[in-house]
Amino acid sequence: MRAVQACGSSAVLSIGAAIISDIYVSTERGHAYGLFYLAYWLGPFIGPMCGGYLTEYFGWRWMFWFLAIYGGIIFLIILFFLPETSRKVSSSTGAYSTIRFNPIAPLKLLRYPNVTLVIIYVSIISSIIHLQYISVPRNFSQRYNLSSSTIGLLFIAPATGCAFGSLLGGKYSDFVLRKKKAENADFSYPEMRIYSAWSGAILAPSSYLAYGWLLENNSNLIVLMILWFLGSLGTLVVFNSMSTYLVDAYTTRSASATALNNCFRFMVAGTVAILEPLMENALGTGWMFTFIVSLGVISTFFVVVVYFKGKEWRENDDLKNMEQ
Repeated sequence: MRAVQACGSSAVLSIGAAIISDIYVSTERGHAYGLFYLAYWLGPFIGPMCGGYLTEYFGWRWMFWFLAIYGGIIFLIILFFLPETSRKVSSSTGAYSTIRFNPIAPLKLLRYPNVTLVIIYVSIISSIIHLQYISVPRNFSQRYNLSSSTIGLLFIAPATGCAFGSLLGGKYSDFVLRKKKAENADFSYPEMRIYSAWSGAILAPSSYLAYGWLLENNSNLIVLMILWFLGSLGTLVVFNSMSTYLVDAYTTRSASATALNNCFRFMVAGTVAILEPLMENALGTGWMFTFIVSLGVISTFFVVVVYFKGKEWRENDDLKNMEQ
């Protein structure tokens, strides 16, 4: 049932990305995606805050009742406030389409090197958040003797970081794109947006590296929360810039690009969730974060390559398509 629920929620991301691509121009798209992903990223952090209190004071049974009621309310909202989803197209127009639905069509985008490299980078850098998320309950209950409800409150720090990172990252992404277009009035290309990711690409790994080693040494809780906030902020700056770049580069296939990005990102996150306890037991907290952060730093080279070569790759592929 959890897998079925995830299928529904993941569809929202792809469809939402396609809608934003359709109704916003490129210089406003970053801010629009910042608002869109704000709700998505806040969910995993608000959930533990609520779940911690429900579990500690009411028990697991009441938490699942809450989820059932919550899901039922959402279903009713969709049913009554999104009536356009049930409308049928009139057959009197005589219009028809020869395009067939192909569920694996998004995989074809992997033939483009810029898409593949960006997805690898985004998957690795965002997996750090999931690795940290999985490690929080055990570390803070054992090291600081915190209750479930108190541990839930700790997620205020990353939730705030994600909120600022998503909103500010989106605005900054659009600002950089407009500035680059102004400097190159004769031409513009999607890779210009990648420049806005550099600040987050530096902030996120450095914050998480310091967080890992300070947690290893049971450092001050406030310092850890500040680092968690900064790491989440930097990750969302990167995520927003690179995800919006994929849409800018393939506007007619924005839903497929977003779906492919999320597919691999969630696969990596799932793998991290399985391996986190094993890695932390084998390496220790500090070296575990050092390892995953090192992978993120190494994969930053992929973004550099896309920044300088992406335009050339896309143009060459367009020429091949024209020849065919």
